[in-house]
Amino acid sequence: MSSETPTTRPGGTKPGAMTMAMQAVQVKPPSGPKVLRVGILQGGKIVEERILRKRETVTVGNSERNHFVVHGPGVPARFEVFQLVGQDYILNFTPTMTGRVGLPGGVQDLEQLRRSGAARDAGSHHQVKLNDNSRGKVVIAGTTLLFQFVDPPPVQPKPQLPAAARSGFVRSIDWLFTAFVVFTFMVMFGFLVYLENADWKIDEGLAAVPEELAEMIFAEPPPPPEEQPTEEEVPEEEGEEEAEAEAEPAPSRDDSPSKSDSEREAEVAEKSARIAEEAAQAAEALIVGALSAEAGGALADVLAGGAVTGSAEEILANASGVGVASSSAGSLRTRAGGGSGSGQRGLGTLAARGEGTTASRGEGEAVKERRIRGKTQVGSGGDIGGSGDFDANLVVAMIKRRIGAIRACYEKELRRNPTLAGKVTIEFAIQPRGNVTGVKVTTNTTGESAVGTCVANAVQRFRFNPGPEGGAVVFSYPFVFAPQN
Repeated sequence: MSSETPTTRPGGTKPGAMTMAMQAVQVKPPSGPKVLRVGILQGGKIVEERILRKRETVTVGNSERNHFVVHGPGVPARFEVFQLVGQDYILNFTPTMTGRVGLPGGVQDLEQLRRSGAARDAGSHHQVKLNDNSRGKVVIAGTTLLFQFVDPPPVQPKPQLPAAARSGFVRSIDWLFTAFVVFTFMVMFGFLVYLENADWKIDEGLAAVPEELAEMIFAEPPPPPEEQPTEEEVPEEEGEEEAEAEAEPAPSRDDSPSKSDSEREAEVAEKSARIAEEAAQAAEALIVGALSAEAGGALADVLAGGAVTGSAEEILANASGVGVASSSAGSLRTRAGGGSGSGQRGLGTLAARGEGTTASRGEGEAVKERRIRGKTQVGSGGDIGGSGDFDANLVVAMIKRRIGAIRACYEKELRRNPTLAGKVTIEFAIQPRGNVTGVKVTTNTTGESAVGTCVANAVQRFRFNPGPEGGAVVFSYPFVFAPQN
């Protein structure tokens, strides 16, 4: 079709409106240089075809950022197979690539171009300049690239709605519905403004209490009616008792206690109160002194040697501040060791030992409390499995930092059994996040399962930052326990 003014049809009739519209909306032929058309051939089938409307450098490789993704041995991550230099395309090919290309001098193999020197040597690859009439194929690791230069396809016009559907925005408005929405909005907005500005009266104090509730709280209930007994209901016994009370004479002043007796009773009551107070203080001091382990109480002295196997008298002889009453005067015999006849203490002067690690033993002699301690050594160990990689020195450093908690597990059971000793081997896994899992006791020669369980719980709380690389690592370390004193 031409862009000239349409002529009249035979018979003098003019063309219709549809014909004029089609003549007006005609596709202009493409203009400008040709564009590159590339197809990917795998296994004898075309898997992808693309027309590059924009003249730009085309890349291939195993990366997703390339124009065409090609996988295979020797394929680089990114290779510019069609390089745009100015307005001309350059074909780049390596010694591992094969194929043919059509040039002005005829169709030639890439190997022939490389040997004859027709292709420019760029170091790692060779280059051949292409023109708009060039075409060919390039084989890269079993994948064939077919290319040629074609005219750019015409740009399709955007679809447009018919004239009837392209009516104005104002004509498409439903004015009745719009007016209803606007009216509703104005009413609701005005009501909110009224509620916001209204000065509502708020009752305060007793006025805020409802009348029914106020009446229940403040109103006093009427008293119940009193029943008046009649003369017939009065029992005869009450009348007789009243008569006897009237007949008894009032006591004379001679029957009241004398003044000396009152003073004597006051002195007895005062002495009883003082004795009770001293006894309460002595009992409190005895209980505190016996139960306080930090102050070195009597109970701590009794249990200091381990299990109780002796008689009661021998056990109490080892406790400071505790003895056997020797008389009714309330005095106590002090424990042995301070010399013969080393004094007695009254019940009122008994008290707990003071702070510190010494206790009164005799006249001027002090006894130091022995604290049971244990020795903990870490044996040789290391990683025994796992797919990750982790430095064993970091594990040893963590164990040394937490050795106090591990030693406490042993000393806790050492107080019960002073001869407790042995070795506990712990196996655990360190995860990539740094946490410890799979903790278990593989060896326990102490004979106390509580020691192994406590040590396993202490290792379970280890945290490493950063953790192993490549997966979890399993370690095994032995802990040797022995009493220190």
